[in-house]
Amino acid sequence: MRTVARDWTLSEVLRDPNFYLISMGVLAPPFVATTIFFHQVYLTELRGWPLTLFAAGFAVMSIANVTFTLFSGWLIDRLSAARVLPMFLLPLAAASFVAAFVTAPWAIFAFMALMGVSNGFSSTLSGAMWPELYGTRHLGAIRSVVVATMVFASAAGPGLTGYLIDAGVDYDLQLAAMGVYALVAAAGMWVVSRRIVRKPEPGSDHVPLTLRR
Repeated sequence: MRTVARDWTLSEVLRDPNFYLISMGVLAPPFVATTIFFHQVYLTELRGWPLTLFAAGFAVMSIANVTFTLFSGWLIDRLSAARVLPMFLLPLAAASFVAAFVTAPWAIFAFMALMGVSNGFSSTLSGAMWPELYGTRHLGAIRSVVVATMVFASAAGPGLTGYLIDAGVDYDLQLAAMGVYALVAAAGMWVVSRRIVRKPEPGSDHVPLTLRR
C-alpha cells in the first residue's frame, strides 16, 4: 500500500506546528556533524588522540553512511517515512554522548559509525518524508525552506560552539548538550509520527495521509 497526502501549500506548511517539530530534528545532523568536524583539531588535542587516527574514522563513517542509506530506503518502503522518523536521531544522540564522555581512542570509530548511521537515515528520509507528509505539488518550495535552514544550521554550529569555547564553556558539556537536543528532537519526531492518521479508502490501494494539528 502506498501513502499519499494532499498537496499542502508552503503557507499552510509554515502554519503547521508539526513542520517545526520535524525541522527541529532535521537540523540536528548538520549542526552536530559540522560542529564536530570543524573543531576536530580541538577535540583531538583535548583527548590526546592522533589527528591521523581521527581522519581514519571518516572511512568508518562513510561505510556506515552508505550501508544505512540503503537499509533505510528498504525500511521506509516497508514501514513508511513517518514510522521511521522517530528513530533516525537516536544514533546521533549516542554519537554525541560518546564524543563527550569517552576518552579512549576507540571512541573515534564509535561516534563516527553512529554518525554515519544517522546521516544514512537522514539522507533517505529527506527525500521520502516531505512528499509523504505534505504532497508533491509544492514540494520544491517546501524543500527550499528546509534546505536553507539546514545550511544555516551547518554554518551556525561551528560559530556558536567556537564562541562558547572562547567564553570558557566546557566542550564536553557542549557535546553532551547536543546529545540531549537530539533526544528531545527524537521525542518530537515520535509525537509527529503518532499524530499521523491513515485511513484506507474502500477498494483502493492508496492510503490518504493527514496530520492532526
